Amino acid sequence: MSYLLDSLDHVTVITNNLEATKGFYLNILGMQIDVNRPPFEFEGIWLSLNKRAVVHIIVKKTHEIKNTKPTLDHVAFKANNINKIKKNLQKYSISYEEKFTPDNKIHQIFIRDPNNIKIELSKPI
Repeated sequence: MSYLLDSLDHVTVITNNLEATKGFYLNILGMQIDVNRPPFEFEGIWLSLNKRAVVHIIVKKTHEIKNTKPTLDHVAFKANNINKIKKNLQKYSISYEEKFTPDNKIHQIFIRDPNNIKIELSKPI
């Protein structure tokens, strides 16, 4: 059977504050700046995991961050070190919700980025 889709390629985050958003993904989640971003005519940055751009950030100065319920519930990343992430969250005073799946097989941390996007970080136990 041939699958039409393979895996999640990337997520695009729209922000009105590039520095805060970039700092969150670099300092809290340990992503790296991807220097292979094409020279688009709009401000932004690509961030990578394992040498692959997975978060594209686009700046729109007029973008409003609202606390209304979004259509997109969350974006999930597999985590290699939940404890280090928790230390980063505590270091930067970022609140998080820690959960375990009902079968106790996956450790989860839920956080929000500066644009109110919910992010799940998970690691099999």
